[in-house]
Amino acid sequence: MGSERLERTYRLEPLDSSGIFLGLGVVQCALLGGGITLGVAALTSGALLPVAAAPVIGAAVVSFTRIGGHATWEWVPLLIGWVWARLRRGRRWVAPLPLWSTTDGPAPMPPCLDGLDIVGIDWRAGMSLGAVRDRHRQTLTAVVPVSGPQFVVEPRGEQERLLAGWGDLLGQYAVERGVVAHLSWSDLAQPSGMGDHIAWLGSDDRGAPNQTASASYRELLEVGTTSAINHEALVTITVARERLSRHRAGKGGANEQLRRALVTSVEALLRGLRSADLAASDPLDPAGLQRLIRSRIDPVGARSRPRKGRLVERLALVRSPTAGPMALETDWRHLRADGAFHRTWWIGTWPRLAVPPAWLEPFLSGGGVTRSMTVYFQPVSTHQSRRRIERDLVKLES
Repeated sequence: MGSERLERTYRLEPLDSSGIFLGLGVVQCALLGGGITLGVAALTSGALLPVAAAPVIGAAVVSFTRIGGHATWEWVPLLIGWVWARLRRGRRWVAPLPLWSTTDGPAPMPPCLDGLDIVGIDWRAGMSLGAVRDRHRQTLTAVVPVSGPQFVVEPRGEQERLLAGWGDLLGQYAVERGVVAHLSWSDLAQPSGMGDHIAWLGSDDRGAPNQTASASYRELLEVGTTSAINHEALVTITVARERLSRHRAGKGGANEQLRRALVTSVEALLRGLRSADLAASDPLDPAGLQRLIRSRIDPVGARSRPRKGRLVERLALVRSPTAGPMALETDWRHLRADGAFHRTWWIGTWPRLAVPPAWLEPFLSGGGVTRSMTVYFQPVSTHQSRRRIERDLVKLES
């Protein structure tokens, strides 16, 4: 007797929207509590009833109405943060010039990136591991370029196997006292320009070309390069000083222990990625991180352009002082970094229904624009996860 294979689907945990009191969130409770307090104070001081009721009505309107498809109270912290940033930091920031006067100094950073720099860590013989150091949070972050099989065209069973391998990789960090603070993967999708193919056309590997046919083919490629999409996937891993074991002994103090912890975590990440059938390159060195940051600051300007059968690299000369942004200008709807305009969308909820393994494919494969998607994972120990599951079950039952 034959049996049909049951295709697996996946349910993603929604955000906890139950609130802290009668289904109300922190901001809503603060608004209503503040409005009631002001109303009572106004009545006590002898104000008229309509005047005293105004704060209560205003707080209720902000707490229970919607603007632009979002709850009105969700705009309150955004507006407060926006005004505070404008008053404290201003709208524009420009790096001091000249940046190339020294070759070893760190890149000047805007206030939003203060405390970040790039350091090198001894990794393997003759190799250096690049890390982004956050001096305020005492963390180190390494970046690993990753590629994999063509997930979308794989059979459904193979997709499930690959996804299970990725889940096993993430599961190894769900420990009680791990040094890893968080992981993330980021995919940059942009018109590729068929750079590799154009570079191959100009090489000697394919023999002597027919000049007329070659020139006609290059003209065709220059028209079609904007529709080809290139994906650049990166996996980052961050270790935190606060997660170091207090009983761990070692020479060099906490900073040296943190460096060793990053090296050990990167080695484990590389083994896990390769076990999940992902092609993981060596982690980026300091120079590679500098080039990566410059390319992400202005991904359109950094992209190679075909000119007469050759690739013209438009990425600026990258050294330590020029690895950061040259200028920033903030606006309510976008951020301008150097020559590129950036907008950010925060995904507030996942699909409520069960989804197949390749449910993100329509978003990731859309062409015509340059965009980056980042998914952030924070390890949660099994003990904490079990307590959260029990708490959510109690909320659902009540």
